[in-house]
Amino acid sequence: MSDNKIIFSDHDEGLGQVGGGAFLEDSALWPKAPDSGEPMTPLMTLTERFLPVKFVPEGMALTVFIVVRQQAGHFNRATQRHYTVNQNSELGTACKSGYARVVLHTLSERALWPTPGTPLLPRKFINFQAMSEEEVDEELEDEDSGIELSKPLGRPSWLQDPIHGSARHVFLMQLLEADIVAWSPEHEGLFAEGIGYVYLDKQARRGKQGDEGGYFFIQFT
Repeated sequence: MSDNKIIFSDHDEGLGQVGGGAFLEDSALWPKAPDSGEPMTPLMTLTERFLPVKFVPEGMALTVFIVVRQQAGHFNRATQRHYTVNQNSELGTACKSGYARVVLHTLSERALWPTPGTPLLPRKFINFQAMSEEEVDEELEDEDSGIELSKPLGRPSWLQDPIHGSARHVFLMQLLEADIVAWSPEHEGLFAEGIGYVYLDKQARRGKQGDEGGYFFIQFT
């Protein structure tokens, strides 16, 4: 179990980033919204150094893309609902891509940018910080629930029904909207007060460019 939490800064540790462009070599790999065909928004890029073990091929990364739409200045909850695998948050053996994609790709030296009009988050780099003693105690307190903060690995913080996934996928990280809002207040409501989860496909370490590297979903409060 990890005893680290995720913090966001302007300093690049080579672990990954939230927001910004997508470090794709080929714009053809940029996923499109399933209903409109519009370019999806890069949520985060995670490099091979994110875990203490090799989880993607050398020189590659995972980028999570989501669909971001606003209505009357607020993020579209109907769109956000499509991130969940199903309404009960019970993950079956077949994972649906929905309105989020986790793309395995070669890590380009320069970021690509979508067509004008695609919503983007301002870029922040992912760093790690040790949990306090109180946070570690809270993390370990309940065997079914972890602490509610952005973190790699560890124990997922379930907001409602437990998640039962396939043996092929492992919990990689959880991301709180509140941690994004701390440096980008205009994105309040991005996760509809839920928590975002990234699950890694263990076969990604043998994958090729353009493969699905896992899945992303939001579990709502």
